[in-house]
Amino acid sequence: MNNCQEEIIQLAQKLNNKLKIDHTDWHKLKGKKINRSVELISAALCQLLISENEIDAIKYLEESLKWLKGINKDTPC
Repeated sequence: MNNCQEEIIQLAQKLNNKLKIDHTDWHKLKGKKINRSVELISAALCQLLISENEIDAIKYLEESLKWLKGINKDTPC
């Protein structure tokens, strides 16, 4: 892996860490379709860049689309 690829992976990981919904914001953001979708898209990007895992990346992207289309909705705790 060259330095450029490593830098891209590090940037993707930083982006993913910023976009994921952590436990402190979970109840506030878990039902917001944009936040859920962005989190899943970022995870898909990391799956492709780090482990070249196409199957999981596709699953994350499909779930993201379901959030954006309003198919997925938050259920109360």
